[in-house]
Amino acid sequence: MHILKIVFLIIAIISVPLLSLFLIRLVLKMGLGFTHINRTLDDARPQINMLLSNLNHTMEDLNGELEKVGRLTEEAQEMLNRSERSLQSVEKALRSPLARYGGITAAFLATTSLVRGILRRSERRKLLVKRMMRDR
Repeated sequence: MHILKIVFLIIAIISVPLLSLFLIRLVLKMGLGFTHINRTLDDARPQINMLLSNLNHTMEDLNGELEKVGRLTEEAQEMLNRSERSLQSVEKALRSPLARYGGITAAFLATTSLVRGILRRSERRKLLVKRMMRDR
């Protein structure tokens, strides 16, 4: 048992400084890494600021264009509302009894004039046929 204590003591004496050296080396490498990251960020900061400024201008321009589109959409909506009201007025006018009677009258007059034209043509043909029969 005494030998086991001595072995553990020797291992502890050797491992503690090795572990300390490893941790010191790790901390130094992490410090160098952070230094490189800081330099990279310092170099990139002006470019990032310029990109963010350009993005800000682009977003302002986009906002202006979207406002224009919004106005155009409102105007188109207003035009659609006006045309809908106009079509409703036309529909009301067409559904009125006066419009129905006018339509019926117009259809009657058109039909009678067509029938008269057909009858006149048929009478002319009959006359032509009679003349041709006499002339023979």
